[in-house]
Parts: sequence; C-alpha cells; structure tokens
Amino acid sequence: MLIRTKFFLFFFSLFLFYLFPSYLLSQDKEDEITGDGFKINNIEVILPEDCYFKENDILGIIQTGRTPRFSFQEFDLDLRRIDKFYFDNGFFDAEIDTSLLINSEEKKIEIIFKITENNPYFINKIKYKGLDIIPNEVSAKVFDDTKINLIQGNIYSKKSLNDEIIRVVDVLNNNGFAFAISDEPEVLKVHKTDPNSPNLVNLVLNFSTGDFYYYGKTGIEIKNDKYGLNVYEIKYALDYKEGDIFSKRTLIESENNLTKLNILENARIVYENVDSVYKKINLKVIASVRNKYELEPEIVAYDISNRFYAGAGLSFSDRYFLGGARTLTTKAQLLYSSKDYNIAEISAQMDQPFLFNYQKLLGTWKLTYSIISESIFNISVLKNSIKLELELPKFTYLNSTSLEWRLSNERFSFGGVIENPNTNETVVIPTITINLFNSTLAWTLIHNSSNSFSFPSRGNFQSFLFEESGLLGKAIQNIFSVSTFSYLKFSHINKFYFDLTGTGQSSVLASKFLIGVLFETASNKLKIVETGQEVDINIIPIDSRFIGGGSTSVRGWQVKKLGTFPERENGGNFLIEGNIEHRIKPFYDSKGLLKDLGFVTFFDYGNLWKEIGDFSPYQINLAVGFGIRYYTMVGPFRFDIGFRLYDFEAEQNGTKHWLFQNDLSTIFSNKIAFQFGIGNTF
Repeated sequence: MLIRTKFFLFFFSLFLFYLFPSYLLSQDKEDEITGDGFKINNIEVILPEDCYFKENDILGIIQTGRTPRFSFQEFDLDLRRIDKFYFDNGFFDAEIDTSLLINSEEKKIEIIFKITENNPYFINKIKYKGLDIIPNEVSAKVFDDTKINLIQGNIYSKKSLNDEIIRVVDVLNNNGFAFAISDEPEVLKVHKTDPNSPNLVNLVLNFSTGDFYYYGKTGIEIKNDKYGLNVYEIKYALDYKEGDIFSKRTLIESENNLTKLNILENARIVYENVDSVYKKINLKVIASVRNKYELEPEIVAYDISNRFYAGAGLSFSDRYFLGGARTLTTKAQLLYSSKDYNIAEISAQMDQPFLFNYQKLLGTWKLTYSIISESIFNISVLKNSIKLELELPKFTYLNSTSLEWRLSNERFSFGGVIENPNTNETVVIPTITINLFNSTLAWTLIHNSSNSFSFPSRGNFQSFLFEESGLLGKAIQNIFSVSTFSYLKFSHINKFYFDLTGTGQSSVLASKFLIGVLFETASNKLKIVETGQEVDINIIPIDSRFIGGGSTSVRGWQVKKLGTFPERENGGNFLIEGNIEHRIKPFYDSKGLLKDLGFVTFFDYGNLWKEIGDFSPYQINLAVGFGIRYYTMVGPFRFDIGFRLYDFEAEQNGTKHWLFQNDLSTIFSNKIAFQFGIGNTF
C-alpha cells in the first residue's frame, strides 16, 4: 500500500511539473508577443511635415503612457480613439499605422504611431429639414449669420455640427416650440470626378419642431406649509406670465429665482399637463418649507485689508420675517488676527429679493456695531448700509450692477503705553478722541463669465467700482462738531482663466490685474474732541484706501508691508498689482482625500504709491513662489511661500535688488513671506 501511494505521488508530481511550466511558459510567450505589462520606454508620434494636427494633440487623446506599464487592450482602444479623432475633425481618409518594439530581456517596449492624414473634407452644402413651419421671427433667429456654427467652405467638424444642432434646438425651445428635438444628422460625401478637386461633404440637419406653445396656468403646491405662505409672493419669482410664448430658458431662470426664497426647500417647476387644443403648457411649482428660525454657530475667516482674521460667531435667522420673502439675520462675531489686532462685532441684516415685485432686483439693509482693536487704536464703529443689486439681461456684456449707500459713525480713541523699539523704553501717549461721520456712495459694474467659483478654469471677470464720499458728510459737519472725509475713488479688476488640458480641473492658468486710484477732494482734516483743535492729518480710513502686500496681493511681502513710502501701513491712494498663477489638481480623477489636493506656482507684481503722481514703473516689485491648496465646499484652504524676486527698496535694508544676488541666509531672513488664507487668491 505504501509503494502504491509513493508511485501515485511520483506520477502526480510529474504531471504538475509538465502542466504548470507549460502554462507559465505559454503566458510568458504571450506577454513577449504583446508586450503586456512591460515598461513603456518611449512613445513616438510620426506625422507628415505639413500636418494639420500636432504631436501633442495625439498624445492628449490617448491613454497609453498615462501609466508606466503597457496595456495591449488600452493600446488597441487608442487606435480607435485616434481614428475617431480624425474622422470627427473631417479627415475621413486618415490612416493610422503602429509599431511595437519589444525588448523581451529588459521587459521594455517602444510604441510608434505613424499617421497619414490625407486631405480633409470641406463643407459644401448645409440643409435644414423640418423647419418649414416656424414663424418668420423664429426663423430669423435660427438663421442668424452671426450665430451659425457651420460655415460653407470650412473643414467639417463633428463638434461644430453638434454645436449647431444644440443651438437650433435651443432657439426653438426658447421660442414656443417646447418639444422640438433633433433627429440623426446626415453627413454625405460628395462624389468627385476630378481627383484634384477638394473633398466635399453635404450636411443635412433634421429637426422635429412639434407644435407651438404658450404658458398656461401655474399652480403652487407647498408641502408641509406650516407658516401659511403667500402664493402671490412665490409667483413674484416667475419670469413669465400666463399667455407668454413658452421659453425653456425663462422656465429655468424662474426655477433659479425660487432658490432666492429662503423659506422654500427643493423648489422646482414641473409640467402638470399639456393643453393640445389651446396649445398651452400648464405648470406647477412644487416645494417644501424649511424651518423659519435657525440658530447657527460658525467658524469664520476673513481677509480684511489684506490681513487674515479667524474667529467664531453665532447667528440667528428668520427666513420669513414679517411674512414675505425677506430674511432677517442677526449675528455676533469675535475675530482674531494677532494680540494687537482683534474685532468684536454684532450685526443685523435684512435681505429682500424681488424688491418692488421685480425678479432681478435684490435689496439689502445692514446695521453693524463693531469694536476694533488695532495696536494703540481703539475704534467703535456704527455702520448703516443700503444696497440694491440688479441682475442685468443675459445678452448684455455686464451681468450685474449694484448701488450701495453707506453711513458710518466712527469714534477713534488713540493713546496708551507703547514701547520705543529703539530704546526699549515705555512711552505714555495721552488719549485723543476723534468723532468721524461719513456718507459714501459706491456704484459697481460686473461682468462674470467664469465657469466656477471654487476652481474657475474658463472665462473672465471684470469689475468697475466708482465711489464718492463727502457730499453729505460736509453738510453734516457744518451742523455737528464732527470730522469727515471727501474723496473720489475708482478701481478696476480684470481676471482671466485658461483651461490648459480641456478637463476643467487638472491644469489652469489664471491671471489678475488690479488698478486703483483715489483722489482726495478736500483737506480731510480731523477735529480732536477733547480740544476742538483741527489737525492737518489725513483721516481717510484704511478700508477706503488701497493696501499692498498679503495673501491676495504681491505675496513676497506681508500685509501692509508693500509700498513706496514710509506710512504704507495706513494705505495709499494709487495701487497697481497683478498675479499670474498656474493651478493644478494632479489627483482630480482619483477618489478619496487626494482628489481635492492642489498646487500652485505664481508670479506677482505691483506696488503701492502715496499719490498717483508718485508712480514710477521702476518701482514695481516682483515676487515668485509656490503653494498648496485643499479645496472644500467653502473654498480652498491655501498656504503660499513667496520670494521677493525684485525689491526696489532692497538697498535700504542692506540687501540686493534681485533675489539671486543674495545668499541663502539673506533670502530666508529678508526675502521670503509665508501666506495663509481661505478662498482663491483671485
């Protein structure tokens, strides 16, 4: 029995020996043929000299090379991606050839894509089918030469074809044809008898318009209506009325308006029924009611005059204050920047959407009382502001405009015990009190076409601020014994965002340019309460002036340290600054915590001058640096390290103007700044 068992084990082991090595050898053989799993040594794209597309265009669409190991399956898919890419861009006859150079010993592989583009196909004729019944005014919008995406004589592009189909359907949906759709388009090659003639295609765009509709009745269905909401207040949010020509865009805008009613939750507009006889679409607003009252603790962070403040607060909101759509919010906050800079504040704010029953007009009233401690200054401030914000029509360049009237009464107390930095002796400064009243009107115009708040990758933003202070203040000054200040102020911000990869997330180049000028229109003297004496000291507050340096300015300098004059901490009247920033989220397509991690490199420039007449281009400072970002719902948390690339004041500090002219110890002691903030730099 023992002999038989040993005999059996011998033959079973022999069987396994022959079976598994042959399997493993066959698997290795297959890997050597396909190169699957081998390390990618090089990827080469060979194109003709007069090629239409470039090597980077091809490398941008293939997946091979995104990981260090070769995948034959992915490689096969890449061939189809390249073929589709050329076909979608009008090169129907493009030929793609490939070579795989496999080094079995070193387990390496080289990949070659050889592409013969051949001649592209040009658009010959464009025909729109199914639009015969549309009215003349709608037809004029469909066939507006300035809006059409397909142009006879251009190289065929599937993207242009799809864009044109989407545009036409959008025009139809927004001009009465609520259920208009597109059918499959036809791309027809034109047979040519002359081999030297260009390749041509005829395009046929097919549409089904359906019937022409008007808005019918709109019902309101409020779930859990425990506060007895007024139906008419909800209807104020609607941009349409019964009998108007149906427009899908207006419907979406009306649904967006409903979000301005803070008492409503999950508000949406749905189709209730379609009246095919009278050609009307009846709708229904469906929403639920949120809690009217809310008590909310909060952790807050602000950049105030380029100084970072963090703190805590408690707010109480009434989302249906005195009925109507208005919201009242009261808030208390304590903010801390350093032991010498602190703010305590209480405020009440009322927001009124659909002011005067107009959907695009928002009114805000805010009353604030603050106690501010800044070094040897103690300031109590009572502010009252009224702001009107108007959303402008979509077809205008400017998106919105606002007008704000600010009234403030500030009481400054200056004095105390300070230490002389030169002698280390304490100095007692007698208390001086200033009672300051001011009235300011500010008008802002905004254009914003950026595509995101947290990580904008396309579009631009421009703002224009015009501000006046002093007209009412001078009248009050003649009646009461107060100080006031007068000025005219203008500032302009220009931001651009460029998507470098087409993903909208992975790599973005952003730029900002800011110019601001303030003209004082009076002597702006202050009156000391204790003596009644007028002192010729400029009293325009820091928050009205411009400040240089800090986490949103030229980042080689700390807040209030950038400037061309000694009193830069008090602000200046002329500012130029700009930033160029490359933002990257290398793990945007991954899962987990790394997805929201980002990095930046930046180049900043600018400076602050006391007056516009002091400006000199030779005094513009430069900074470079890098930073890390972590993106959250409230915006990115950011940490930057900025280096003073060029410092025009360097010799006053015993250093060299250019960064690279200094040794490492000087750079780390005088040429570096660490910046922290919340939200994008710009």
